[in-house]
Order: sequence, then C-alpha cells, then structure tokens
Amino acid sequence: MSLVRNNNKEKNKIIPRGSDIKPKKEFSIDELENNNEETTAHHQIFEYIPAVTSIKVDTKIRDKVNTLSLIGYGENQKEVIENALDSVINNMSIESKRSFENQYQVLENKTINLLKKKTNKNNS
Repeated sequence: MSLVRNNNKEKNKIIPRGSDIKPKKEFSIDELENNNEETTAHHQIFEYIPAVTSIKVDTKIRDKVNTLSLIGYGENQKEVIENALDSVINNMSIESKRSFENQYQVLENKTINLLKKKTNKNNS
C-alpha cells in the first residue's frame, strides 16, 4: 500500500524544461516557394547522356549481328541490336512491358546516380 501512495505524490512535481527554443528567423510559405525557385536556378542541372559501353558476346552472336547489318537490318551493330530490342519490347504483353519499364527505370536511375557521384567527386 505504501508504494501506491508514494507514486501519487510524485506525479504532482513540475519538471523544469529550461528556456523556450525559438528560431532565429521566421518565414512564410510564399518566401519558401520563392527561395526554392532561386535555389533550383543556382543548382547545376544534370543531363543523362548514355555512354558507349561494351557487352561480351560469343563469336556466333557477333557474327549474327554483323550478318543482319550486312543484309540491311541496320547500318551498324548498334542499330541492329537496337532494332532487335525494339521489336522484342513492342511484341511484349502489357504486363511484361510494364515489368520491363519498371526494371529499366531502376537500372537507369542507378546509372544516373553513379554518374552524378562521379561528376561530384571530379568537381570537388
């Protein structure tokens, strides 16, 4: 019983909180929106430009790509592969195409983030 009575007495104590904390500068939403427009103008805009890369394939695939290029399915290897990929993507079902777009967006964002880190490192 004595424990219950002692706990009730302690609840009436006031805990000191210290002085009130206030911001140095106050602003309105309009000022925030104007400031946001100014900061975006000052930031460098990153433009993603795909870089040349290589893919390891065996000689059989390389010869097929070259053959398709020679018979007119593209002017060069890049164009043949691009046309083949476009054909596959265009013939996908709606759900497969949606899945492809989601996965492609994830990989493209990953590449963009890596390029941004590289450019930020080089600029520093």
